[in-house]
Amino acid sequence: MGVDLLQLGVSGLLASQQQLSTTGHNIANVNQEGYSRQRIIQETTTPFNSGADFMGTGTKIKQIQRVFDQFRYNEVVYNQTENSGAQVVATKLARLDETMSLVGPNITKSLNDLFAAVNSLIDVPGDIGLREVMLAKAGTLAQNVQSMNRTLDAEYNAVNEDVTASTEKITSIASQLARLNRDIVTASANKGSPNDLLDKRDELLKDLAQYTKVTTVPTKDGSVNVYIANGQTLVTSTTSFSVKTVPGKIDPRKVEIVIESPSGAQQRIDGKSMGGTIGGLLNYRDNALTEAINKVGLTAVAIAETFNVAQSQGMDLNGLTGQPLFTDINDPQSVGRRSLAASDNPSDLVGGVSITDINQLTGDDYRLDYLGGTYTLTNMNTGKAQAMTLVVETPPPAAGARSFATANPSNGFIFKERNGVAPLDGDRFELHPTRTGASELNVELTQAEHIAASSIVEVYANSDNVNSAKLEIVKVNNRAAANFPSSTSGLTLQAYEAPVGTFNLSMVNSAGTAIPLTDSSGAALTSYGGGAIEFNAAGITFKLSGSPKGQTANAPEKYDINFSFGSGNSKNMLAMASLNDKKLMNEGRSTLADVYEEVVTSVGSQAATARIEAGASETLYTQAVTRMSNTSGVNLDEEASNLLRFQQAYAASARVISTANEIFQTLLQAAR
Repeated sequence: MGVDLLQLGVSGLLASQQQLSTTGHNIANVNQEGYSRQRIIQETTTPFNSGADFMGTGTKIKQIQRVFDQFRYNEVVYNQTENSGAQVVATKLARLDETMSLVGPNITKSLNDLFAAVNSLIDVPGDIGLREVMLAKAGTLAQNVQSMNRTLDAEYNAVNEDVTASTEKITSIASQLARLNRDIVTASANKGSPNDLLDKRDELLKDLAQYTKVTTVPTKDGSVNVYIANGQTLVTSTTSFSVKTVPGKIDPRKVEIVIESPSGAQQRIDGKSMGGTIGGLLNYRDNALTEAINKVGLTAVAIAETFNVAQSQGMDLNGLTGQPLFTDINDPQSVGRRSLAASDNPSDLVGGVSITDINQLTGDDYRLDYLGGTYTLTNMNTGKAQAMTLVVETPPPAAGARSFATANPSNGFIFKERNGVAPLDGDRFELHPTRTGASELNVELTQAEHIAASSIVEVYANSDNVNSAKLEIVKVNNRAAANFPSSTSGLTLQAYEAPVGTFNLSMVNSAGTAIPLTDSSGAALTSYGGGAIEFNAAGITFKLSGSPKGQTANAPEKYDINFSFGSGNSKNMLAMASLNDKKLMNEGRSTLADVYEEVVTSVGSQAATARIEAGASETLYTQAVTRMSNTSGVNLDEEASNLLRFQQAYAASARVISTANEIFQTLLQAAR
């Protein structure tokens, strides 16, 4: 039996035809995103045994192979996730930087304008017009701070909306992947390779990688199981799960990510672990954006407290103690808004946060956990944990309304149990001491004559004093205290050295009655060892610095403390003006303006860093795509060359068939 020449030609013709079709398919999809080049794998058919030799019987198509490198594809997917996260952070920070740079200077300018108005009152403290200007400048400052806060608040909401939109996209992609798995399993049942379907699935996985980290595990039937974040299942065979956003358990505005099974069971995911766009958005929201909101709030709290304290140290034109210029930072509503309880707390305890020292405030947020009878406070920015201890208050608070604070160092606030409910193990709270500060900055003073330009009391060193020691009033604590100076009665402090190195102190009122002195802890004070010392008497905190040595042993140095009200007295305005340069914040390292400028600088620095990181990640992604394209992409020059080669092979095979036909016709004629 000989070899069928016609069959040889037909097999070659069919193979060349399929080669041409595949080449044409490649050319047609040259611009198709995610398309992997295909090629024909041929093999010879079973040879024919002829004596001691084997004669070829032609060729056949073994496989239409998809040119694909899994390792390079995984590299693209990984870099897609990294690049998407870096790009969204860079874009968001650039916009935040622009906002802080364009809108922010209004705050600095209006703060300077307020201090300028304060300085204008120093020379003519009784001028109603200048007082009204000061109130107007205070109002402008409050409006600008609130405007910045509204802008940042809108950005916070926009990020949450972006996160929600991203989760919806993930859910849609998951559903498409499950359907493709089903189609691929069906198409693979005959042992074939549905190349175009595989391309579509891989392209979907790459799209998914924009939003979150993706890992896949192939199965024997041709489907893949898809996992996101830290290994949470998104697709298993032909079943897909949903990804959604839900209100945070403690802070409802701080949306969290959950993955939901078809049965409705939900599992919360650490959003930052997801990577990609979602991880980038949440990282931006919970760090740079929250820091900006908190620091603007810290600026507002500091402004309100410093000006309110300054007002309380003076008297207005009506002879009354100055009332707050801005809303009290420890207004009951403000105290309550700073504490958020977890929705699943075992108890119904309602907490609050009262600010005690703006110099210690950092603008950080805190988590508070109750376990075993102890509150543990953890800084959510630094991770540092501290125990909170019960604050002994005088007078004692109402039953069940306890307060707790940290010590060494203090955080500048105390936590208050507000509704008389006892805490239970497992109670959790988030404390935001400055988050709402900017929204709560409002001018409370409505009448210009209520600006407290005058000091209440003044210290006058006796003309016979011979030393350089100085007695100052640090703070007026209680104007209603017994023996507080009035227009008819003052105080006199006497200090003398006896023995050497020990200074004895005593105070009397105008009637000669002794006034008790106490130190900062409340203990009685009669002497000290020199240097500077603060002490309290008659509702006033004093500071005595230097060494009050008299001219002779036991010779007292005297200081008169008298009522000083008068329309021309601008001592309190001088004190208020000095606030502009005093380092009242950040443990004595920053002025009021510095706190805001620091956050502007911080955002700018973070934006610059993010821009560099985004550029680097984009380069790595581009390189990974190029490597993948070099393997799987369609090269038109190569395909054109193949087209000519396969066309020639087709023609040659056709010639074999034609030759076989001619031989057959010759044989027929010879037989006639």
